[in-house]
Amino acid sequence: MDSIVRAPNQILRYVWMCLLLSASLKPVSTVTHYSIPEEMEEGSVVANLAADLGLDVKTLNRRKMRLDTIASKKYLDINKETGELYVVQKIDREHLCNSKLTCFLKLDATIEYPIRMFNLEIEIIDINDNAPHFRRDTMHLDISESTSAGERFS
Repeated sequence: MDSIVRAPNQILRYVWMCLLLSASLKPVSTVTHYSIPEEMEEGSVVANLAADLGLDVKTLNRRKMRLDTIASKKYLDINKETGELYVVQKIDREHLCNSKLTCFLKLDATIEYPIRMFNLEIEIIDINDNAPHFRRDTMHLDISESTSAGERFS
């Protein structure tokens, strides 16, 4: 009878140990976020990625740090001598994200010995680089003098 009472306690203790172990082994995934304007010049530095990730710049070459692009083109890369994230190719927000309200470029930075992956999210900020388009070349409006300030016209 005594062993029957102890068995549920041992099972409960085993379950708790498994839960604690699985919670402690689960990797914490954080995203490093940067915002840049579209159309930055090639070679422009976005940030010092090595410093932001807490990596030793001297080991980047030996540890084979690389940037894996999720998009089809490689817009950014890492300078392994300085640890800086820089623009390889100009980013056209309208081409990349079309008419979306927000535009993100998602990348993975990988380093070996030991292997670590870092998730990067680059927000591409729209700049006013497109001229406005109107349906007509000219529009004539008759506006009364008594129209209140701030009135809008379609």
